[in-house]
Amino acid sequence: MLLSISIFAQKKKNRDTYEPKKIIYDNHIYEPYIRTVQLYAASNTGKNIQATFNPPVVNLQNNQPIFLEFDCLNPDFQFFRVKIFHCNADWTPSVLNEIEYLPEYNDFPINDYKNSFATKIQYNHFIFELPHVKLSGNYIVMVYKNRNEDDIVLTRKFMVYDNRVNVGGRVSYPNNAQRRMTHQQVNFGISYGGHEIIDPKQDLKVFIRQNFREDKMTKPLIPFLVDGYNKKLEYQFFDGENQFEGGNEFRMFDGRSTQQKLVNISKVFQGEKESVIEIYPDKSQNRMAYVAINDFNGQFIVDNYETNRGETESDYIRVSFFLKSDSLENKKVYVNGAFNDWRLNENNLMHYVLENQAYEVYIQLKQGIYNYNYLTVDAQGNRSEVDFENTHSQTENVYEIIIYHRPIGSRADALVGYTLIKSQ
Repeated sequence: MLLSISIFAQKKKNRDTYEPKKIIYDNHIYEPYIRTVQLYAASNTGKNIQATFNPPVVNLQNNQPIFLEFDCLNPDFQFFRVKIFHCNADWTPSVLNEIEYLPEYNDFPINDYKNSFATKIQYNHFIFELPHVKLSGNYIVMVYKNRNEDDIVLTRKFMVYDNRVNVGGRVSYPNNAQRRMTHQQVNFGISYGGHEIIDPKQDLKVFIRQNFREDKMTKPLIPFLVDGYNKKLEYQFFDGENQFEGGNEFRMFDGRSTQQKLVNISKVFQGEKESVIEIYPDKSQNRMAYVAINDFNGQFIVDNYETNRGETESDYIRVSFFLKSDSLENKKVYVNGAFNDWRLNENNLMHYVLENQAYEVYIQLKQGIYNYNYLTVDAQGNRSEVDFENTHSQTENVYEIIIYHRPIGSRADALVGYTLIKSQ
């Protein structure tokens, strides 16, 4: 009897053994079985496919909800819970107590889940509406399992703004002539007449972000001109601080079906355990002229062409990317996009196949429509999308202007200004 109890205890101990995980204040997936994470603000018509393009940024003054969705491919059912953390402008945790920014206890179960249906790869799809917060600023949503806060499975960033300053801007050609065909410049101004700021040149933390990408974000900007009498700040520079490579419109494939070939799909293979689709071979656009096409600015949507019930009826398929090119010496090549959180890792690293004279990689993705591009990294770690994609000042991009301030007497940074502008 004692022996059986001992064996049971040892089995339970082995089953529950895991490495405690330290929270990363960034978009991060801690477990390989957590897939297709989406955090977005609902649109005016509510929760729908189009809304998943929206960044997780909402106004404090309205009740626009933010939804978190993800899949769990672990065959054992998992129970997940959520915690919310307030952060400063640099995404370090603030010193605020939970009761200061949340109206209720900071621990929320995820009770809304559905099983996948008629898919070769089984998964559970989880949906959670984030609680409304009481303060503006940066936030991290953390999902953990089995009531153990050390067993984190994902973290995601979101922002809540309260426009206490007015900001307006436009996208133009760069001031310097050598960049006029390749870059875009974001000029803008801030009016702070209704908000008390002691030192407007130093107290505001101002950023510009392109296409909602963390890797396309400026350092904190210092105003070019301070008009203290009219309480206005001008941000128009001549050294390129507010300039971005225009890039190119993103490549796209439509992988919503495994029954037929949709846009940019050359072959579909029906495997017993997994379906495979091949994209038409890509080639470099480095020396090609700009062509205006509609894209998602690197984003993706999950959908199923036959049923339109992508949440639970889109299967996980293996996608073949094929880039015809000479081998680049001392450079790595990646497929990049929001599907991979704009991160470069083994999942999206391409390998050169000499006999095909091409870079190739297979990536498992949930059925949907995907934007992507090709990116290189040299031996010094410098990234470039120009090698294969080129860059044009005519490219359609979206820019966010993000303004933080720590008001007098406050212990954390508030998001006091936010606006979106498009390049065309």
